[in-house]
Amino acid sequence: MRKNVPWLGILFAVSCLLSCWVLFIYLHLRVLVALANDQTRFIVMWRDRALASKNADGVGPLQMIVHEYPSGTKQFTGSSLDQMVERHRADAVREVIAHLRKETGKNLGNNPDTWIEKYGSQ
Repeated sequence: MRKNVPWLGILFAVSCLLSCWVLFIYLHLRVLVALANDQTRFIVMWRDRALASKNADGVGPLQMIVHEYPSGTKQFTGSSLDQMVERHRADAVREVIAHLRKETGKNLGNNPDTWIEKYGSQ
């Protein structure tokens, strides 16, 4: 005597579980992308303020770019989105330091902490 296995019910349950899992992964990824977008928008805002500044006034925004939301704060350290945000941050730091060199007439190197230490208390 053969037992009837409810294959259709099992298939439906597995499909529901897989659909829920895929939905969860999709929503999680949307949140991570939104956080990365927020971080890059923040970096651009402070970079623009620094580039519009005169003399060493760009050091305050530089400090915000470097020290606010460090790697691993909103993204998993080393993830693709984290790497994207950190590349964006490095580009902004490079642009601001070039602007500070031009405005101050000094070259304190490429380390933003050196610039922050020298001009941050003004």
